[in-house]
Amino acid sequence: MSSRVVPSRAGPSALSRVTRTVKKHKKLTIGALLWAFGLFCVFFAPAPVKLTQEAVDAFHTSMKEVEHVESKLMHAHKTYEMAYLDQSQHKVWFWRFRPEYRKLVKDKQPPVDAAYATIRDLGRVRDGHMRIAKRNLGVWSEAGVEESRAMLWKSFESGKVFAQRQTFWDALFTILNSRDRDWISMLLDLLFRALANFTVGSIMAVISFIFSLPSFLWGYGSGLFSGTVFFVVASVAGLSLIASYLGLLYASGAAVVYGAASLVDLQRQRLAYEQQQRLRGEYGRRPHGD
Repeated sequence: MSSRVVPSRAGPSALSRVTRTVKKHKKLTIGALLWAFGLFCVFFAPAPVKLTQEAVDAFHTSMKEVEHVESKLMHAHKTYEMAYLDQSQHKVWFWRFRPEYRKLVKDKQPPVDAAYATIRDLGRVRDGHMRIAKRNLGVWSEAGVEESRAMLWKSFESGKVFAQRQTFWDALFTILNSRDRDWISMLLDLLFRALANFTVGSIMAVISFIFSLPSFLWGYGSGLFSGTVFFVVASVAGLSLIASYLGLLYASGAAVVYGAASLVDLQRQRLAYEQQQRLRGEYGRRPHGD
């Protein structure tokens, strides 16, 4: 009697299950990958371009020109201040309606305009030399990457300062107006206000950072393709940082809400138990008839 072997059907492999899951949640997977890539760029990514000695020497040469223009610019600022102060001496009360003083102010206006024009021209020359100096380094160099990171953290800190200041005033007014409120409701109110303030501050910070990137890229003389790629990478990094920060804040807020709800439930159970014990005591002391 011959035995027949029935081939067993193997289940789907782990790779196929992962592939099917990725295809099913394609948008979520892409978002998670971008988030991880952004955090990597913020904290761990090295600069793609290493600085060479020639680039550093060219940078220092251009910076000497910047320092030379800066000295002229300081002198121009002093000239402008002196001309402006000289003109301000004739701006007495209602000088616009007094012909003699109006004429004196008008005669003093050309030196003020000339000094201001000198400041403007020297500022453009300084910016041009600074742009040349940064172009020698490149936006993808260590200097460009570190400066962009510093810009991101500066925007992030400014958003935190705004949220902390706003939360302080909200807490102050909430405490002053909380005469007939229990401490749990007041705590939850402060929590929601703080989360709203930090959300607004974080969104303002990342928007400010993204809008400052074009001028940053222009300062480094970046090309169209290179600048576009850097803009996208830096924007993803900023959004990933803010998303992670807000995620931690919301998780902490959820933990506080859960803890407060647990305390409320324990207090309710304790009051119910005490009321039950009180009723039992009163029933035990009540006299029974024969």
